[in-house]
Amino acid sequence: MTIATSAEIRQAGVWARRISVVVPCHNEASSIATVVLQFRNALPQAEIIVVDNASSDETARAAEEAGATVVHESRRGKGFALLTGFAAAVDADFCVMVDGDDTYPADQVTTLIEAAIHQRADVVIGTRLDSHRPGAFRRGHSIGNQFFIWIVRLLFGIRTRDLFSGYRVLSRRFLDITPLIATGFDVEAELAVQAQVNGFRVLEIPVEYRPRGEQSRSKLRTIRDGYHILSSILILFRDYRPVVFFGLLGTGLALASLGSGYVAVQDFIRTGYVSHLPRAVLAAALFILSALSFSLGILLSSINRRTIELAALIRKSAR
Repeated sequence: MTIATSAEIRQAGVWARRISVVVPCHNEASSIATVVLQFRNALPQAEIIVVDNASSDETARAAEEAGATVVHESRRGKGFALLTGFAAAVDADFCVMVDGDDTYPADQVTTLIEAAIHQRADVVIGTRLDSHRPGAFRRGHSIGNQFFIWIVRLLFGIRTRDLFSGYRVLSRRFLDITPLIATGFDVEAELAVQAQVNGFRVLEIPVEYRPRGEQSRSKLRTIRDGYHILSSILILFRDYRPVVFFGLLGTGLALASLGSGYVAVQDFIRTGYVSHLPRAVLAAALFILSALSFSLGILLSSINRRTIELAALIRKSAR
């Protein structure tokens, strides 16, 4: 009689699940075959789905020859590619999302999936910032990561060590309930915010992050994509924290109203007349906008609360 070790039991638990590995790619012909083969070795039972995101090189052919299922997405953007990949993985209990540039270790994927299974996490993130090889990050990108981590902590209270990791395990429940609308590199930030506001359990596990190969080029444009990511985070803040967002806006408008109407009020108290009529009209208009802003924040907060309650009921019924 052979007695299974605890490691074998945990790995058997992983193998008992239906798993899809979703790899969004744009012009990664030099590395995609290596990524597919590495994840095939690590997860023999998994379906490897490569999303060819309007590549102009041989990415699709290299992925097919390596044994992956290739789907095509003509709309440029990582968010579009992931949505297409998740839709193709409709039968999976867990989806592993990973970049196609061979910077993430496939041999640690079972650790991430085991954490999702045994600790009942809906999102498991392979964090890069604690363990990365020299040259893995482009100059300034580590600073940018820390800046955006600070922003989401300030706005949403999200305590993450790596906001933009492209190596994650997502449960079927998370994918079925969470509406994803991000189209580009802001998709990781949206995943973090959606998990936070909807009360999903999130775990972070350090993984080793490697530099890209010599023939692979990053698709991230620092200024353009950084601006897009910041705009997306602020939009998410407006949508999911409406009381705070519109409260701050209403407070600013109220202060502007007081500043504009101060002289007019002084005139009226001193003489009984309003000598600065345009400033008085501007102050009144700003005050009305301030009141509307506060009211809108309260209304949207009530709608959000009801939506979260309905999502919680759906999650409960799915268990």
